[in-house]
Amino acid sequence: MTAASITAPEQVRAALINAPVPAVPRVDAPVGLAWLRSHVPRFAEGVEHQRLRRLVTAELDRLSPADLRQRARTTTGPLPHVRVLAESLGLHNISTEAVALVAAHYQPYEPDNTAADDAVAELVTAISGVADDATAARICLLVQACAATSALIANARQLPVEDTAEQIIERTMIENPPLRSTRRFINEAVVELDIRHPGLGFGAGPHACPGRAHAIAIAAGIIEGSA
Repeated sequence: MTAASITAPEQVRAALINAPVPAVPRVDAPVGLAWLRSHVPRFAEGVEHQRLRRLVTAELDRLSPADLRQRARTTTGPLPHVRVLAESLGLHNISTEAVALVAAHYQPYEPDNTAADDAVAELVTAISGVADDATAARICLLVQACAATSALIANARQLPVEDTAEQIIERTMIENPPLRSTRRFINEAVVELDIRHPGLGFGAGPHACPGRAHAIAIAAGIIEGSA
């Protein structure tokens, strides 16, 4: 059960920096949602979080935001941002439908879903065929970019088009950010944090989004491509 939320910006920032996430136990089999959650930094703390986060940042370090932006200008179809990210990672057989299904059930508080479990297994097969931390890191990037970047683009498109893509995205992150809340474990309870404040849209502290520049680049490219 979720405790009362924290809304004051200073308190939210302090909680993001100091409070742990609701971590999940390690699961090595079967390959499904529980396996994925336990192999990504999003739901880990301490040394394990640092180790898993390094795998994610290593993947991001291979990607040029400028190249992502260029690709995004011409990529079409459903979830173009997921397609851009996947292909830039060298993953050309990824089902965006599978990514979206996993993203919809990614959070530990979401109920079990057999179809999403199967989608995780499908992504493992498409990426490497090996259910290890490196594969989970790649799935993590696709899944965590899915809904958040979709919302960022949708919200940005509500603003006037006379501004540059950067200005539109900056205003969106201030006025109508894509992520509304996140959760931390405080005083033995799960607490919801309101992150709809300037400077908090990509989080803060150890779990701040490592792909901020990449997400902005992809969103900017899609906005420019549709202008």
